[in-house]
This record gives sequence, structure tokens and C-alpha cells, in this order.
Amino acid sequence: MASARMVMLTTSLVVVCAGWVPSIALEPRPVRPFYNHFTDEDEMRIGNASAEKIEREGVSVPGADGQAVMAHIKRNVVLEGYLESIATKLGQASQRPDLVYTVRVIDAPDIVNAMSIPGGHIYIYSGLLTFIQSEGELAAVLAHEIGHVVGRHAMNQIARIGMVTSLIDQARESNVITDDATADKIANIAVPILFTLDSRTFYSRDQEIEADLLGFYEMERAGWDPKGEIQLLARFAKISPKQAAPIAFIATHPDASQRLTIVEKEYAGSKVPSGLKENSLQFQAMKLGLSVAK
Repeated sequence: MASARMVMLTTSLVVVCAGWVPSIALEPRPVRPFYNHFTDEDEMRIGNASAEKIEREGVSVPGADGQAVMAHIKRNVVLEGYLESIATKLGQASQRPDLVYTVRVIDAPDIVNAMSIPGGHIYIYSGLLTFIQSEGELAAVLAHEIGHVVGRHAMNQIARIGMVTSLIDQARESNVITDDATADKIANIAVPILFTLDSRTFYSRDQEIEADLLGFYEMERAGWDPKGEIQLLARFAKISPKQAAPIAFIATHPDASQRLTIVEKEYAGSKVPSGLKENSLQFQAMKLGLSVAK
């Protein structure tokens, strides 16, 4: 069995703030920044157009020879139903409970990664489903991605990208994004940016940590023990730099050790109820099904 060239999500630093330390045991309350003039309707249109593009064309991933190849969504109604059942509970426990959160699996066994795009669309690479060891870790991944949606991190970044400034201005002048053609134009620019493997400059460290902390409280309210997030980050933190180089979840997120320390402090400072879910028979069945399908 070929060793997985795991590509983990560590989307780093547009704005590096080395001394940033979050408040302990205090859930973030994201505020739309002044430069993001997109409405929620705009976000849905861009997200839906982006999701259609991904469904149609796939996403770029590194091939065995290092050259980019296209990986496509692999539909599995049973698997998607299980993943979306978790995402739905987490989403309803989030600060944006009215969104419909969808989950699709990208067929890339060597890529350990996940990604969300505007509007509540979440993508998990199949390599990440192999990597995770409990439903708590799976919930942590989904909660983190929902955290990005709650924080409008992708929309905030898209609003700052010079390449789409003129398109945004046109959209605003024409009563926001009222036509699908404009949304498609923005999606054509946004999707390659959102899914680039060299995405170290897309999300800031603050945004990644905010997504961690938003996910922490989403998990707790939805019935999962946030300890799953600690366990996942601890496993990432043990991976050597050489091993981490091809792992997208590490390559596109800030240092796992730093994130682990922050989440551990949050856990210690919070009154997490006892008896929250850490694993399930459904998760074990999913893992068995994945192993049989190899």
C-alpha cells in the first residue's frame, strides 16, 4: 500500500500577528469587516456557482509526479448522508444556523485535507477520512470548516483580492449580484484561489484560530466533546516537518502545536459538560466501508 502523501489544511497567513493570544473560554463573535460589502444573498450566489463549477470540473491536486491533476467529487449517498447529519447538527449549533450545510467527498486518497466555500459548501478529501480516528475528530474537521463559513472568512478574503475588485464594483452598481452570470464570473476566479494547494496566503492565522474556537463551541453545543479537536491537533503536531510538507491540512493551516495550545487552554477554561459524544457505531461503519472499498 502506497504511503499517503498527506496534504493537510494549514491555510496561513495573510496578516501575521505573532503576539496574538485569544481570550480564554470566550467564544468569538465574528463581525463583517467594513470592506466586505457582499450581502448574504451575494454569498449564496457565489457559493452555489462555485459548487457547480467544482461539481463539473473538480479541483486541482498534486499528482504522483508532482504535476497538478484534477480530482473529482465521488458521490456516495450513504456517506454524504452521514457526513451531512453531523454538519447539520454543528451548523444548527453555530452562529449561522439558517444556512444549509452540504458535504461532498473529493476522490483524492493521498490528500488529507478539507475545505469550505461560501454559502455552507464543505469538501472533504478522501485521504482525510482515512486519517481521522474518531467521530470526534471528524466533527472537529467539519466544525472548523463551518467556523470559516460563520466568520465569512472566504468572502472577506475574496472582497480583498484585487483581481475581483472591478467585478465587485460592477455587481454593486447593478443592485448587487442579481444575475447568475456575475456570480459565475466571480466563481471562476474564486474557486482556483480557494482550492489552491499553495494556499498559505489565503487565510490569516487569526482566521484559522477563530475557526478552531468557533468549531470548539459548535461541537460542545451540538453534543460532541471538543476533546476531539484536541486529539486531532495533537496528532497533527506530532508529524515531522518532512512528513508535513505534502500534508495539505498542515500546509494550509498555522502551526498545529500553537493551535493545540490555544484549544487546550480553551478546554481547560471552559465548563465542558460530561458525557458528550466522542465516537459512534456509524463512524466505525464508515471506516469499515472505506477500508473495504480500497
